[in-house]
Amino acid sequence: MYRKLTYIFIFFIVFLFPNLIKGQGILKKIKYQTEIGTVFSSSNQTPFWLRSNQYGIVPLESQFLTFKGSAHKEYDSLYTKNKKLQNFSYGYRVNMVANVGKVNQFLLPEAYVKLRFKAFELYGGRRKEIFGLVDTSLTSGSYIWSGNALPLPKIQISIPQFTSILGKGLISLKGNFAHAYFGNQGVVKDYYLHQKTFYGRVGKPNWKIKVYAGFNHQVVYGGTKEYIAVNGIKKYEIYPSNFQSYIWAVTGYSLNRVSEDKKEDQGLNDALNRVGNHLGSIDIAGEFNIKKIKILIYRQSIYDDGSLFYMNNISDGLNGISLTFNHSKNQNFRIKKIIFEYFNSTSQGGNKFGGEATVPQLRGGDNYFNNSFASWVYNQNIIGTPFFSTSEISNSQTDQLYIYNNFVKSSYFGTNASFKKTDFVLLVNSGKNLKSSINQFSSLLSISHPLKKYQIQLKLAYDKGQLLKNNLGFQLNCSRLF
Repeated sequence: MYRKLTYIFIFFIVFLFPNLIKGQGILKKIKYQTEIGTVFSSSNQTPFWLRSNQYGIVPLESQFLTFKGSAHKEYDSLYTKNKKLQNFSYGYRVNMVANVGKVNQFLLPEAYVKLRFKAFELYGGRRKEIFGLVDTSLTSGSYIWSGNALPLPKIQISIPQFTSILGKGLISLKGNFAHAYFGNQGVVKDYYLHQKTFYGRVGKPNWKIKVYAGFNHQVVYGGTKEYIAVNGIKKYEIYPSNFQSYIWAVTGYSLNRVSEDKKEDQGLNDALNRVGNHLGSIDIAGEFNIKKIKILIYRQSIYDDGSLFYMNNISDGLNGISLTFNHSKNQNFRIKKIIFEYFNSTSQGGNKFGGEATVPQLRGGDNYFNNSFASWVYNQNIIGTPFFSTSEISNSQTDQLYIYNNFVKSSYFGTNASFKKTDFVLLVNSGKNLKSSINQFSSLLSISHPLKKYQIQLKLAYDKGQLLKNNLGFQLNCSRLF
């Protein structure tokens, strides 16, 4: 009870703090937001679309109150009066969440400082992000990094916006290079993430047709794995994270080219292949502006152990098309956006793995987001597509969270519309796990309406199928921006 009261007290301090500061007339460039809400459902689990892609702040266990408070300062104007890019600016954000119910939590989904010098940005801390070519506002989730898990503590240097390198915008690039810390997740402790992305765009910003392409690359490496030996004695396998191991992880260098004595230093698992476990996607997209409609078509192809190089798993990936409508502001009813996506992960290069394949090139058994060492689950949520479920959701008895549901075919539809001042969002997906013939349907209707200085939001969610419990739930939020 004391802990619950502490969470509520922290929230009201955050709620009152903006008024105190505003009243003194200081720190005027800082913006604040507070929110209070509640979630209830017909089962003891929170429905799928109430908790998915929420950056890990919505617990799996239903029936709870939530309190949120944030403060942030954005960059000053990026451009001068002469429309030249400002050389330097800074910003920061702190976002606190307290959940009170069956599970009591105090979370910091965002706490970072960022610095910008011309087109470059450096930041450190936790920050909400999505990686991959996708419609970020309404997607079911980018394959590799969807905003489904609590953000990892991270240091990152990037070019966050497409920046011209040729022809005044004819060819533009963006990307990032980052180092993050997974910490202790199950039986694996103190391991790290290397991440980099690189994307290009052909076409000036005002052109009606633009083409995008690029890739992202993630590696988990280092750390200590705890296991029980045959004689029942607890043992530890240590995977190095020294500078040499880091370079091999970043470059994906094959340890088959390394001498046997250096291989031994990398641990048994890594010595057979590469340092760490490597995942990512290769993405392409096209954008078409036709009168009052912007059309975005995209494809994310999955790579894991080399199957994509030999085109063995080319049928796997995320396919999407989104339509964004530019209506007159005088219209009472407007459909702002419609999106269709289809996700498939059932090939995985075939069911033969490594030496089991009769032809070496036929690499299969990819088992996306699972490996024999480190987990791609952070704070009990997968970092990638929410269509992959963790063992926690399946109530599997295991010490280490793994991906339980990764042989999926799923169709997804989303739309955003408004009537006068009321905003509506509808999400629907229907999918099947082909490995165990499990069907699943999930949906969400969100309604938001401004009321004086507040924003009221009601979400209704429904699950039906064999993977998740049949479930009807709702979430009611009230927020205010200062």
